[in-house]
Amino acid sequence: MSKQWKITAANACLQVYTRFGGSVKDKASFHPGLTFNRIVIFSTTALGDLMFNTPAIRAVRERYPTAHITLISSYKNKQLVAESRFFNDVIYWDHKAKDMLSVIHQLRKHKPELAIILHSKSPYDVIVAITAGCHYVFKDAYGNKATGMEPWLSGVSRSTGGHLIQRKLDLVAQLGCRTDNTEMFIPIEFPPVNKTSGKTLIGFQMGASETLRCWPVERFTHLAKLLLAHSPHNQIELIGTPKELAIEKAFMAGLTAAEQQRVVSHMGKTTLPQLLAVMSNMQVLVTGDTGPLHLAIALKTPTVSLFVTANPQHTGPYQNSELHQVMYVPTDTIQLSAAQRRQPLSIITEHQVFDKVAAALQRG
Repeated sequence: MSKQWKITAANACLQVYTRFGGSVKDKASFHPGLTFNRIVIFSTTALGDLMFNTPAIRAVRERYPTAHITLISSYKNKQLVAESRFFNDVIYWDHKAKDMLSVIHQLRKHKPELAIILHSKSPYDVIVAITAGCHYVFKDAYGNKATGMEPWLSGVSRSTGGHLIQRKLDLVAQLGCRTDNTEMFIPIEFPPVNKTSGKTLIGFQMGASETLRCWPVERFTHLAKLLLAHSPHNQIELIGTPKELAIEKAFMAGLTAAEQQRVVSHMGKTTLPQLLAVMSNMQVLVTGDTGPLHLAIALKTPTVSLFVTANPQHTGPYQNSELHQVMYVPTDTIQLSAAQRRQPLSIITEHQVFDKVAAALQRG
């Protein structure tokens, strides 16, 4: 079914549903002074998206300190939200249509009055919110694209060319929430791990969701050689998922036996809380535009980040600018060869990144 047909069908179904029942109220009846006791927040996409949403989530909790807040989250973020003090309950959903009835059934038990859709898939998210009994629905209009579900929305936020975090805050500002705290935060507590004394821990996140967004592994290998030769105290810490183990193998193959002894790989070996503990001990993390970058920013771990498909003005570091250095390859304005277009970040050399890492270590 095409997207337009889905939207048409969704609107038709909701019109029938609300004609004979439902609790949705006229958007004109909303005002920021209203109090809500039961709220549902939707954040069902990637790890980085969840992190971008945390300032808005905090603002909602501060605005409604006694409200029962249910989070609808993706399964992949379960370890980051299941035990969070910011939510009274969590429902897991990967925004698939076949699971909607189950989600609606679970959500109805909480009798939500207000839905705040920070990042999810339309029109399924709006259908779930309305049929679960929400009186008002607020949604972030990602990319300023019309959702086709506007008649059911009491409020939307749209991009003004700034950061995603600010846009989410602009959405909840319509509820009377404060928007002055733009810092991301880690939603859960995690046990610390002891840091090896005398070691300078330099993290590498080499993988990303697509090859296009990766800095070539040979560049990481050459950077490691430079860093290990620069100081006997430097130690490389690798992080990543089990799916990225082939990258780890290629990286290690380019090092000497002596250099390999100064590399610790956590790739595919940690839970998310354990990963947070590892990252919190790093002096600096070198990473592409991927989820761990945003975890590091929230942890206030210094970063050197490499961007290519996304504009860092929209999705890069938005806090503690003194801790974060961004290297950006805008493919629409730079002349690249066919080979370079497959991995545009390849035009960034290991020496350029080394200088950024050295600067971060010097500040630290």
